[in-house]
Amino acid sequence: MIISIDGAAGTGKTSVGLLTAKRLNFQFLDTGKIYRAFTLKLINNKVKSFELRIISKFLETTEIDYRYEEEIEEIILDNKNVSSLITNKSVEQNVSQISKIPEVRTKMTTLQRSIVKGKKFIVVGRDIGTVVLPQADIKIFLTASIEERTQRRLIDKKGESYQNVYESLKSRDQIDTNREVAPLKAPKGSTIIDTENLDLGEVSDKIISLIHYEPTI
Repeated sequence: MIISIDGAAGTGKTSVGLLTAKRLNFQFLDTGKIYRAFTLKLINNKVKSFELRIISKFLETTEIDYRYEEEIEEIILDNKNVSSLITNKSVEQNVSQISKIPEVRTKMTTLQRSIVKGKKFIVVGRDIGTVVLPQADIKIFLTASIEERTQRRLIDKKGESYQNVYESLKSRDQIDTNREVAPLKAPKGSTIIDTENLDLGEVSDKIISLIHYEPTI
């Protein structure tokens, strides 16, 4: 069984996905971290011009592995664990620009499908129910106002101003919803959950209520 959870940055996809995976004893995949790993590869190689010929060269030579064991995610980039490096500010600022490139999305979509094939997974991202896994058994689309999402992000981004985080989310929303390939939108047949006034447990409950599956917790 596959459960897809899509939504904009700050809607709680990852936190809700991890909790729900734990409760159902499913595996978990945050597809955004795969894009972050490739973005990190370009940054480490001082790639400043995101031209297709340059991107294609790195796509051919980059190996990304994803592991989820004992409720811990690990991202392996070219045989190196980069889990703690893919959340740095430079990656944050560039990942949306990199992930909108069609060739990048094609490569990463193939990888994501191979990771979850034939297994029980909660998969979170921005195009899971629409492009990556359109045949997912349950499709979820999370929403929340940009003001609420900004407040949530400020908890993790200590030292950042409200306005900077707000503008960053606004810019990312613009890129994600308007890119030519796999734009962010609610998948056909998905259940839309407004997370604005709900805690993680309540959102997880709503997801689990959609399936006939007994949670372990």
